[in-house]
Amino acid sequence: MERLELGDRIVVPKSSIRLVQHHAIYLGWNNGHHWFIENKEGVGVRTITAEQFFNRVLEVTRIVRFRPTLNYTREDLVRFALSRRGRKYDLLDYNCESFANEVQYRRVESQQAKTGVTLGLSALALLLLIPFSRL
Repeated sequence: MERLELGDRIVVPKSSIRLVQHHAIYLGWNNGHHWFIENKEGVGVRTITAEQFFNRVLEVTRIVRFRPTLNYTREDLVRFALSRRGRKYDLLDYNCESFANEVQYRRVESQQAKTGVTLGLSALALLLLIPFSRL
């Protein structure tokens, strides 16, 4: 696996189907472990060791590198990410991708949630239109 730096995002499939991806942020090496921070369904934002994280990982889909700026360094990112510990998971408003985007870019948004809502609304619209098309 590629060498991760503080603030890099790792993206992994949530299942063998690979339809939904899980996002976590690398926090570095401390106390004899590599650490990640993630927003986990049913748990919320938490820190987790690499051993715990990779225990359930089938493959790595991609790595999104953090690009520090003068106004937002790697150390700032780590402090900000840790300040989010304990925040509750919400599938549509604050999921793992939303959290990772907030930490890396300071924008709370999830393309996966937007796509899911769009597909769900489209399917509902089709279901509602089908009975009327048979008249």
